[in-house]
Amino acid sequence: MWAEAEQWLLRRRAATLLSDLQSIQVGSSTDEEARSILGRWGKLDRNCSENGDSRCASSVRLQFYLPRFLRGQPDQQTKNKLVSLIDDVGLRSSAVGAQVITERGVVVSKSYFAEVDLPVRDWFLRASAFVPSLAVSSDETEKFRDYEQQLATSAHPNRLAHRSKGPYGVDVRFKPQESQTQKKLLMDFKFSCITQFFPCRNEREILAAGSELLDQESHEISGGG
Repeated sequence: MWAEAEQWLLRRRAATLLSDLQSIQVGSSTDEEARSILGRWGKLDRNCSENGDSRCASSVRLQFYLPRFLRGQPDQQTKNKLVSLIDDVGLRSSAVGAQVITERGVVVSKSYFAEVDLPVRDWFLRASAFVPSLAVSSDETEKFRDYEQQLATSAHPNRLAHRSKGPYGVDVRFKPQESQTQKKLLMDFKFSCITQFFPCRNEREILAAGSELLDQESHEISGGG
């Protein structure tokens, strides 16, 4: 009962944190405004560069983790029987977070992430790699990194998606020039995976538009049109 209550509390807080982040505007909100909004969630993790561009990153993280002995061991030979039982009663560890990056006092990037543990029986289903969780992030940013600019296609030059953790993880990035409809979809996180009895097994269940964008890009790279 304690764990279920904590999961539901995290789900509600996760949705509110996302709403707060969405009130911050890339290109116009100030560092002070962003810190005031994210600061409602407690002490911020804040780091600033020293190269003269006054670049600062402020972030907050919300999480619920089961005790370590209930989370399993990353070894295929380990039975993890107790962890499997926990999976079968709808309990799992999850975390969400938000980050804002500012330069010279103005927001240049805002991002949100969600990570939800997979059931132990699914840990090695992706090419036998150890994949313990569904991890999804979405970032509205003024500019792409050099390698990301190469990933953007002519069909959608202002948004891209790629794997963030080898065989798993979906990382979405998009520019403010993207349409309002697309921006809304690319930040439309679903939080039911945190609390529902039957576990989610694909990143699509957390951020559908992000997984669809990744599929489109994979199709284009493979020569599918």
